[in-house]
Amino acid sequence: MARARTWILIIFASIGAIVIFLMVAAGVGTFWLMRHISTQPATATSAVKTFDQERARFGTEPALLNLDDLDNGFAIQKKIDSLPASPTPATEMGILVWSPDNNRTVRIALPFWLLRLGRKKITISGADSFDFDRLKIDVGQLERIGPRLIADIERPGGERVLIWTK
Repeated sequence: MARARTWILIIFASIGAIVIFLMVAAGVGTFWLMRHISTQPATATSAVKTFDQERARFGTEPALLNLDDLDNGFAIQKKIDSLPASPTPATEMGILVWSPDNNRTVRIALPFWLLRLGRKKITISGADSFDFDRLKIDVGQLERIGPRLIADIERPGGERVLIWTK
């Protein structure tokens, strides 16, 4: 009988430890999301100003990816292999999205360690997506070339997406 009680205590202690671990993991995940994703209400004028400020950091440098049309998807403007290595490697990918339907800007900062772990396909604005594998873009190469403008996309409906490394 004492053995059965010992096993019951071990089982309940294990379940309790798992529940506590899951609660801590959920709290850490929520904290991480709050630090890396932010949304703000924005009018068309304020969204354009926000995008212009972000885009100004790259001067007249063209984006690495260009959306030639909706059916053909993205076209690579520059071969990443031919770009020189940066003295400061990129540490995260920044994404800024504005949707006129929601009147909100969304700013996302994705660390490169997360990009290496996650999917190779990134979906932006619903159904549109670009696939690192299909475009033969290696996350390690993006990290190597340092801070760069990856994509500056303006959709016919007014949506705008800016992607860069920093």
